Amino acid sequence: MPTTTVEHRWSGPDTGPYAAWVADRCAAEPQHCVRVTAVGRSPDGHLVVQTEQLTGTPLPDALDRIGVPTVGVAVTLTLPLLELAIDAGAGALLLGDARADDVLVDDSGAPVLVDHPPDVDPGSAPLRTSESPGATALLHAVRTVWERVDPREPCRAAVDDAVAGALGGAVEDLRRLVDVVQATGPPRPVRWEPPADVYAVAAPAPPQPTGLLAAVQDVVERGVRLGAGGVRVSPRQVLVGVVVAAGLVAAGVLGLNAS
Repeated sequence: MPTTTVEHRWSGPDTGPYAAWVADRCAAEPQHCVRVTAVGRSPDGHLVVQTEQLTGTPLPDALDRIGVPTVGVAVTLTLPLLELAIDAGAGALLLGDARADDVLVDDSGAPVLVDHPPDVDPGSAPLRTSESPGATALLHAVRTVWERVDPREPCRAAVDDAVAGALGGAVEDLRRLVDVVQATGPPRPVRWEPPADVYAVAAPAPPQPTGLLAAVQDVVERGVRLGAGGVRVSPRQVLVGVVVAAGLVAAGVLGLNAS
């Protein structure tokens, strides 16, 4: 499956929302959120940060690969994102803006949010559209995952209602959504299994031998036919018989010569 490797170098003012995001991310150790690995200053005095290198599959592509996730897989993909959203809503973590494809699913099936800090210098950030505040982006990602779960699952209605109620960002509603997701069942690992081939490719049959080659192959594989009864004797037995017969003839000739 194609993967994406991200590693950002952000630049921005040393005051305001950008500086606050940098300070918060350096102090925090989020398990499912991109981390800052280095901090410095540019020649013009701006605050520069380097984020860790992450490799994974963007969430939309991962869901296309999975197809219809089981309830357990949906729990694995969404519960960490909801816990991040609760931390952000409670003020324990500052999140920047993000999109659905800023959630990466690594090889172990764990989701990681690669949020973008606010108020960065235009030259250090590519132009992007459809961004949302981090907590909102997380809830959109959670909804995207559960929308892929089979609608016949008994838990779908309760999860859908809880997701809709949590889109306002209230911490109580987010915690209720976590309780609903946890009640659906235990988490299950995300398995990256390749889809079955649509077309089965059969190798062409080898050409059948004819003539003398066919006769030799028939003798080697099935034996030598004796008489009209269909009895076959292996070539080895025939060879042994020929050797024995030749030995008896030679012995008889030698005996006659001696007499």
